Amino acid sequence: MATALAERKVKLERRIRVREFVFGVQDGLLSTVGLLSGISTATQSRRIVLLTGVAAAVTGGISMATGSFLSSQTEKEIFEKELMDQESLARHEPYLAEEALLESLTSDGLDRPSAYRVVKTLAKRQDLLLRTVQEKVLGLGSADLSHPVKAAAVMYLSFVLGCIVPLLPYALAAPGSALLISWLLSVAALLGVGVFKGSVTGKPLLVSGLEFAGIAMGAALVGWLVGKLFAGLGALAGVA
Repeated sequence: MATALAERKVKLERRIRVREFVFGVQDGLLSTVGLLSGISTATQSRRIVLLTGVAAAVTGGISMATGSFLSSQTEKEIFEKELMDQESLARHEPYLAEEALLESLTSDGLDRPSAYRVVKTLAKRQDLLLRTVQEKVLGLGSADLSHPVKAAAVMYLSFVLGCIVPLLPYALAAPGSALLISWLLSVAALLGVGVFKGSVTGKPLLVSGLEFAGIAMGAALVGWLVGKLFAGLGALAGVA
């Protein structure tokens, strides 16, 4: 039983990286497909579109990775500080920790005499009492969920991967069909990511996939409309 629980804890820690993967791919795809749709519509230049896409992938990936690292690092530091504060409290004022746990157990429906016996049993081992207070009262689980370096690496790679999908058609396909293929590939990729996320989170696969695909189509449409607007403004300026 203990081995099974330990394995589930490790599995949970790994699944947390799905957050960075999904966010990175989604942001890379949405920002790039919208940007490239607008640029290609406004300029009709394959070279400019490719340069813009590569620049967006590199700079955007660095920005996203840095943000992910700093946020994860901050989360980890807050978590560690709270643990240190609770350790100090348990050493110097153990009765406060016991009272907090007692109130938590009774608020969950355990009768007070039984809750009192549980607290007194745990109080014989300060480490067990502290761990229970952390998890039960403060909601600080024992799973190590904050890995700043891993989070940054996953975020960077997933963002760049997301950028590559809508960018490829502009490098390989005919100029006239690149925009449409970019849209279709992006929608298909986000549909796949949505299905993957649904398989991990337990959300209906079709709902999760269509949610991502719908967002992609909306972003691409907005980018295309902005590009058409700038193209029209450029044409008017040329006439003037």
